[in-house]
Amino acid sequence: MQIKKLSFDELPSRVTDEITARYKDIQPIEATVMEFETVAEPMYAISLLDFDRNVIAELTFVDGKITHENRVTLRTVFKVMEKYPKRFGLE
Repeated sequence: MQIKKLSFDELPSRVTDEITARYKDIQPIEATVMEFETVAEPMYAISLLDFDRNVIAELTFVDGKITHENRVTLRTVFKVMEKYPKRFGLE
């Protein structure tokens, strides 16, 4: 297995098209491609910040389709940082 970090500009258009169809006002956080010897298509793991919905989203694409999607609201992130400041180096 090979793992490589990518810029959003390096993602295939079928992946970026799906992202822009689902999310409106995004800021990229991270994109990774994983290539497996036993699977023809690579897997893309993408995280982004959606300012329109105020969420952080993590998406996994295989064969050009989303196979996993997870979202956390920014409010939740702020609450966690407030509740556990030491964990985030805020103390």
